[in-house]
Amino acid sequence: MVSVVNTVPTSKLGLVLPGGGARGAYQVGALKAIGEILVTNHNPFQVISGTSVGAITAALLGANSERFKLGVKRLVKFWSALHCDDVYHTDLTSITLRGAHWVLSLTPIASLGISNPRSFLNNDPLRLMLKKHINFDRIDAAIHNGSLRAVSITASSYDQGRAVTFYEGTSDIKPWQRARREGRSTRLSIDHVMASVALPLVFPAQRIDNQYYGDGSLRLTSPLSPAIHTGADKILVISSRDSCINNFSMNKSMEYPSLGFIGGTILDNIFMDNVDADIERSRRINRTLSLIPYKVQNKTPLRDIEIFTLEPSRDLREIAMEHAEIMPWTIRMLMSRLGLWGRDWRLPSFLMFEPKYCCALIELGYSDTIKRSEELKIFLR
Repeated sequence: MVSVVNTVPTSKLGLVLPGGGARGAYQVGALKAIGEILVTNHNPFQVISGTSVGAITAALLGANSERFKLGVKRLVKFWSALHCDDVYHTDLTSITLRGAHWVLSLTPIASLGISNPRSFLNNDPLRLMLKKHINFDRIDAAIHNGSLRAVSITASSYDQGRAVTFYEGTSDIKPWQRARREGRSTRLSIDHVMASVALPLVFPAQRIDNQYYGDGSLRLTSPLSPAIHTGADKILVISSRDSCINNFSMNKSMEYPSLGFIGGTILDNIFMDNVDADIERSRRINRTLSLIPYKVQNKTPLRDIEIFTLEPSRDLREIAMEHAEIMPWTIRMLMSRLGLWGRDWRLPSFLMFEPKYCCALIELGYSDTIKRSEELKIFLR
């Protein structure tokens, strides 16, 4: 039996949802538990910030923020029914043609006018599915009725070489400019989500206002900053990577790492390393501020930001390995050719959008969060 807390926040609580591909199902499990911990249907998160796959959950949650518990139920239903072919084409024809395109582009035949390949996978199915499930007008309505302060989605501009946070929020939130990152006020749309989830090489870049954008995690060196800039003074971060380092490895023979193995490691670093570093940096600032007299603190631009982090109690690569055979055979074949199958399971853990795997992650996220319910109730007050 889960005890509940009735909370109408006096501070501005922010929710930060980093990237992680299919691992994003873990975040949904954590939100499911939070929905049970809360006794009211009130949205506890005034500020919601999502990057990469976190942008999908942020948009879905923002569009349903007027009825938080119902929104969480819709999230769980959405993720529990996901299949790989809902996200990207998995048919033999599509995979073969794209593979042949890549091979030909690396040969002298490319000089005959063969266009450059855009990505290994085509995620048009994801766009079609998100159009059916996300009503972006509801984000605007939630902001106007006070259920929400801001939703932000970050993408990486290939043209400008910077992280661009597209946000929709209250009129008092001002655009910002920092080193290699900026915030732009806009009306959020499906294009912003597709830009944020565009994993480099894996999915095609998204064009917005005559610029091409890729995965938001690429350039976002301060993943907490969008939530802070849009007003959050307390932040809940739901990670999709456990805190242990090298606690799972299939590379026992110390073989030379394949291209796919290296690619999976790069994606893992892109998604999570900056998040961990930013949390550490923020806590260090908090400790420094605690040593400064209160009157002096008010004269600095720095703020004490309380941070609560939820992270998996298991390495999600283990769960990916346990469910490996449920992936479409065409994708298994592609990963085998790239040296990804049976080695590290890192990239499969990002791309395994299948119900059994996603439900296992939802259950883990739910369980991990319920175990910390007493801490969360205090934090959510």
